[in-house]
Amino acid sequence: MTNCLNEDSSISREFINVNVGKRIRIECELNNSTINGNKKGLWLRLEDAEVFFYSTSRINSDQRFQIEQRSSLHMINSTLSYEIITYSLIIDDIHLTDGGTYSCQADNKIIKLFILNIVERPYFITHEYSTLLRTQIGRNISITCEAQGKPDPYLNWMKKIDEYNQKVIVNCSTTPTTCQLNLINVDRYHTGIYECVAMNIVGTIGRFYELDVQYPPDVHSLTEEYYHFIGDAVILECLIDSNPEPDIRWLHRYSNDIKQEIDLSRQFYQEHSDNNNNQDNRIWYIKHEQLNATRWKTNLFIKRIPRRLFNSNFICRAINHHGVGEQSINIIEKHHPSKKHRHTTPEPFISNNTTLSSTIKFISQTTNNIYNRSKRLSSYRYYLFILGLYSFLSSLYV
Repeated sequence: MTNCLNEDSSISREFINVNVGKRIRIECELNNSTINGNKKGLWLRLEDAEVFFYSTSRINSDQRFQIEQRSSLHMINSTLSYEIITYSLIIDDIHLTDGGTYSCQADNKIIKLFILNIVERPYFITHEYSTLLRTQIGRNISITCEAQGKPDPYLNWMKKIDEYNQKVIVNCSTTPTTCQLNLINVDRYHTGIYECVAMNIVGTIGRFYELDVQYPPDVHSLTEEYYHFIGDAVILECLIDSNPEPDIRWLHRYSNDIKQEIDLSRQFYQEHSDNNNNQDNRIWYIKHEQLNATRWKTNLFIKRIPRRLFNSNFICRAINHHGVGEQSINIIEKHHPSKKHRHTTPEPFISNNTTLSSTIKFISQTTNNIYNRSKRLSSYRYYLFILGLYSFLSSLYV
């Protein structure tokens, strides 16, 4: 019967999506002749042929279904009118099983069809779960998320990077209602907040899990060698990545051949707790700082490094119940460069008196030569020669 109705395009249809738990009213109009005549209004569901009401009489015992009938007057013109009966079916607290095709009829004549599609917001099936999952580095871990809804929800996993960014995890094995997150050979970078997200056309829900990956300390320094002069102030620094929190120590070893180590941290803490001790007399002190949940910074301060501490090893060591990590740092002595004396030979200095004496001697010799030659020259040529010589000498002293 339903297939035949689907092919009948003359019947009015209305498609309705309604959420589980909501209230819905569906209604059609019957004319007055139908109600007052032999035909009666009828509400039924076609899929299972279940009748809910015949006229205003209840057939179905489910009290969530109610009937309502009200009349209204429609004017054709100023003198003619007719009465319309609005015939309404009301369903409270919609269930998933209430979906189907509801028919408003006048006895066997279908007036209007209502295709009711019940939808449901996703919900998680398991209510009890652990929000904190702890594992060790190198292991495999799987987290199963199971949700239902109508239509079936789409599930995926996301890793929260910060407040505004999230990373979608792709290695998720799925079934129609589950999505299992599989992390293989986890490392410390897998630590973080993971969210299982289930969504459909009705809404979206999420469930958060915190993954805590624990690992032994990883100790590192920017450099393994420091160069200083005797008496310098020295600052040694190490960074430690560890989960859980490590016990951080500074140790001193005079050489790799001698394995005996001096625990500088123990001495420092003993002196630090001794109120009678003059802390200004210490040549070193230690400071630890936690940078975030899994990273620490430690510094060893040496006020004035003596000669005996050069070319020896300072060891930064961190320990937790998963293992030990350490970094060795060597302080190498710098030497002042030898002073070199530069000897310079001054350039010879010729005084103005020497220059003047040479010039006068040159002029005297020239004058004598001129006098001797003048005896062989005419007076006119001698006069021209004297003028030229005068001009030459004048140019020298301008």
